[in-house]
Amino acid sequence: MLERLVEFSLRYKVLVLIAFVVIGFLGFQAVRQLPIDAFPDVTPVQVNVYTEASGLAAEDVEQLLTTPVESALAGLPKVEQIRSVSLFGLSYVSVYFDDSMDIYFARQLVNERLQQVGDRLPAGYGKPEMGPNTSGLGQVFWYTVERADAKLKDAASTGAPSDMDLRTLQDWTIRLILRTAPGVDDVTSWGGQEKQYQVRIDPLKLIAHKLGFKDVIEALQANNAQVGGNFIDVGREQYLVRGLGLVQDAKDIGSIVLKTEDGIPVYVRDVATIVEAGAPRTGAVTRDGKEVVLGMALARIGENAKSVVDAVKAKLGTVEQALPPGVVVKPVYERTELVNAAVETAVRALIEGSILVAIILFLFLGEFRSAIVVVVALPLAMLIAFICMNQVGLSANLMSLAGLAIGIGMMVDGAVVMVENAYRIMAERKAHGLPVDRTAAVLAAAREVANPVAFAILIIIVVFLPLFSLQGLEGKMFKPMAFNISFAMAGSLVLALTLIPVLAALVLKPKEEKDTWLVAFLKRHYATVLAWALARRKLVLGIAAGALIGSLALFPFLGKEFMPNLKEGAIMWRITSIPSASLDESIAISKQVSTLVKQKFPEVETTLAMIGRAEKGETADVNYMEMYTPLKPKDQWRKGETLESIEEAMQKELSAALPTAVVSYTQPIQMRIEELISGVRATLALKIYGNDLGELDRLSARIKNTLAGVPGVADLALEANIGKPQIRIKVDRDALARYGLNADDVLTVVKNGIGGEPVTTLLDGVKRFDIAVRLDDADKNSLPAIKRIPIRTVSGALVQLSQIAEVSDAEGYSFIRREQLQRYAVIQMDVRGRDIDGFVKDANAAIAQQVKLPTGYYSEWGGAFENQQRALKRLSLIVPATIFFIFVLLYTAFNSVKYAALILANVPFATIGGIVGLAITGQYLSVPSAIGFIAVFGVAMLNGIVLVSFLNEQREKGLPVRDAVIRGTALRMRPVMMTASVAILGLVPMLLSSGVGAETQRPLATVVVGGLITSTLLTLVLLPVLYDWIEERAARRLAKENTP
Repeated sequence: MLERLVEFSLRYKVLVLIAFVVIGFLGFQAVRQLPIDAFPDVTPVQVNVYTEASGLAAEDVEQLLTTPVESALAGLPKVEQIRSVSLFGLSYVSVYFDDSMDIYFARQLVNERLQQVGDRLPAGYGKPEMGPNTSGLGQVFWYTVERADAKLKDAASTGAPSDMDLRTLQDWTIRLILRTAPGVDDVTSWGGQEKQYQVRIDPLKLIAHKLGFKDVIEALQANNAQVGGNFIDVGREQYLVRGLGLVQDAKDIGSIVLKTEDGIPVYVRDVATIVEAGAPRTGAVTRDGKEVVLGMALARIGENAKSVVDAVKAKLGTVEQALPPGVVVKPVYERTELVNAAVETAVRALIEGSILVAIILFLFLGEFRSAIVVVVALPLAMLIAFICMNQVGLSANLMSLAGLAIGIGMMVDGAVVMVENAYRIMAERKAHGLPVDRTAAVLAAAREVANPVAFAILIIIVVFLPLFSLQGLEGKMFKPMAFNISFAMAGSLVLALTLIPVLAALVLKPKEEKDTWLVAFLKRHYATVLAWALARRKLVLGIAAGALIGSLALFPFLGKEFMPNLKEGAIMWRITSIPSASLDESIAISKQVSTLVKQKFPEVETTLAMIGRAEKGETADVNYMEMYTPLKPKDQWRKGETLESIEEAMQKELSAALPTAVVSYTQPIQMRIEELISGVRATLALKIYGNDLGELDRLSARIKNTLAGVPGVADLALEANIGKPQIRIKVDRDALARYGLNADDVLTVVKNGIGGEPVTTLLDGVKRFDIAVRLDDADKNSLPAIKRIPIRTVSGALVQLSQIAEVSDAEGYSFIRREQLQRYAVIQMDVRGRDIDGFVKDANAAIAQQVKLPTGYYSEWGGAFENQQRALKRLSLIVPATIFFIFVLLYTAFNSVKYAALILANVPFATIGGIVGLAITGQYLSVPSAIGFIAVFGVAMLNGIVLVSFLNEQREKGLPVRDAVIRGTALRMRPVMMTASVAILGLVPMLLSSGVGAETQRPLATVVVGGLITSTLLTLVLLPVLYDWIEERAARRLAKENTP
């Protein structure tokens, strides 16, 4: 079957050449169209539901909004998990679905349930809405809207835009333009002041006119409408009728009549002042210490980051034209910088690897033509892989390109074996003085190696099958890599059986075989080593077994981690102050930090502090801020500074400057990924589940103290939860009854008077601004002032608020987290200087010893640890299954259990170098290094198959065992050394690279390089020794049976 394919290709040479020119062209097209990203999109299928409830405290949000929404969504199909956070003014519920679920279908299901639950929620609060259809890594482009000149602070005198104007501009101009960019799902605004019209009531004037709070609200709602009056026919014409009664500006609001007294109207302006002011806000943004407005463009799920950023940037040109003088839009963060850097790292490794491979081939073959033929296989195999990637819809990212880099060495293996054999046969025929028909020689060569090569490549593809079974985050990370290796290997198999023979027949020149100095040197020394080994078989087996046992003994000492962290070249700080901190206090802290950073760290380009939350999205209170500090290029740093040293120095400085705050750092993308995986913004988290918030607080504080003593813990933080000061106004039913009042009369004062709840909207073209009725600041800015708020009874008498309600202050919770319909508290930490696995074991032991959890309370580890456990569990099932599958393949190839076992015996020895490599470089056993081991198995077997099949052929020619072993290994030494050194050198650039994303690739390369070095030695020494021993015993047994 395979030989027929080679024969066909050699018969129609031109056809084959044309076909591959076309494939090459299609490949280039595919490369140009491939979406580029830094990382595979690892977002789980999740739908977020937000319910705004301005003014509600966390406990009320949980009771009134979160619990009904959660329980409605819990019964949906394929739901894996539901998490929620209830905090001041916002309920956030996140539903995670199984990965097989289509995101749009999931959103549709959630939407149907929300329609049902909407009616059950108390009136007067927000309706639950679905969050934007974006992935957790969707914030691809951030920009700030700021005043062009820092000196224009004094807005009134210079006419420079105020914070309110900036926010209005962002919301109603910039945002609308950018939302039309293809691939953008939404643009969120953060910071500045949202403009609203405030009707500030003077309670005494209200009472003097015998009016209540509700009268004002009702009057405003009744005087702000627009209606249609259908049409009337006038003669032969039809006229449409419109009733216009919308308020246009503050003056209109003031002119609304509340009532008439003795024929004199009482206007709104008689009892209140009307001002345009900023609405109460839940967050702010400062850049280099100045308040600015931040916009974030969110890419829709499944869109390519780079193309979205490019589209947004193109729209910024339009935005520039629409900006008033004195305002600028400055980009702060764009995903493309990271994307380009990451892809550059991968591409560089590919190109350098390819060049090294070409050099090695030349050194081994010593013949320019054959080296050229083999090198042609590299770019073509890659282009075939790119065509397949495009068809399957994979993006070119760190992981998928790393797949090609690992495969560089393996892709040329088939071609190397084929060309080397053709070259050898031509040389042999020439040496015997026979006429050389090149096509016939190539066909003869292909007959010898087509089957072993095809099997070997198939086995490499099979070896990577375990990666397809990974789930969750690690599955999304590494499946692209497995796909790519499989595509490239399949491509290289097709090439080895079609194009390579054709090129070999056209290009190779038969001349006698002279070993290059490198091969001659290796052969000389190899022959002595092999002779020595064959003479001392037991010793050799003993040494090999000893090395294997020794390296396996190192295994328990290797640390384990889930994924090495990507270095993004920017630092994201998280600063959490005490729960009672106000927004102004947080803004002051951000200014203090930015001056500190500017003075001490010239490497930092700018500091952008995002405090609290935007209207939607973040689940943070005003005491939490994230500070983004991108760094300048390395050549502008002070001497001897590294990323690590800057991070540590900054953490020291910031912790010293902010004694009451918790300071920790991470990186923009890493932070989002961690949050997506486990709902926690940290590498590792201990979640304690239970019902009573007070009890959870006490338990978590005790456990935190226990954890502080475990070595390796860093950035240990318990989210400070209790301590949000509250003023509670509790209605006194008896007092209300005496004065003939309703609870609603009191609650209206609380909600509107103190809270400033908007009552209606002012339309200004497309812009919409809220109109709120509230008390003047002086009347509500302290506890005594609130107690004195006057309320009018039905009889017209005056009572103070404290007479009909109990006004007290207390401490409440700043947020309530729930997961699996249970409340929980979370202790976050990072682990530095040791592996996560060992840390968790120690921590569990310490907790079990020192803290006893009451009934109904239990704890679970989350974060990276959860994934590591899941990934290792899966791999421990799949790797044995794969080995069994390979055994079946080997058995079909050789039709003998003996040879299949012989080649498989090569596998454990291939791990020696990998384990030693990891131990020497001090890297941990992580998912990438596990994949490295898988790749080594593949190459080790490839060499084993080619060698054993060759030794068998020599035996069939009638040579005795020892002669067959010596002659066969001498002939196959060159291709075996070539395939191994090609694979090793193809990965050297990956091993030494230090670009963005090198961290994820290095452990992989370390294992492959180390493993190949040991496995090649063993293929060339141990395999012949084992073969010799097995065959000799078989021969002896045969001889015994034959002699009667």
